[in-house]
Amino acid sequence: MKKLSVLPFVLLLVGCSTPSVLPDKEDVKVTREAPDSDCVFVDVVRGRTTSVTGTPKDALNDLHEDAANKGVNYVVIEQYSGNRTAVTGRGYKCP
Repeated sequence: MKKLSVLPFVLLLVGCSTPSVLPDKEDVKVTREAPDSDCVFVDVVRGRTTSVTGTPKDALNDLHEDAANKGVNYVVIEQYSGNRTAVTGRGYKCP
């Protein structure tokens, strides 16, 4: 019986939670082209792979995650490491 009385309270809390305002990593565009003039610079974003068998794709996936965590949805690639297991870019928030 006690469990049933807690259920409405839990549902109320879940219903009041705020949805995330950060973009999903799949929504981050990574390019070498300059952003539109209405985009705002947010921060430098980085991606890397620490695995011995890491690939450039792993580094780009990490970059997508870093960008999404910072609220960035547009990244201009600035530099790859020599072995392409690290990548750096400038992150922007675009409408």
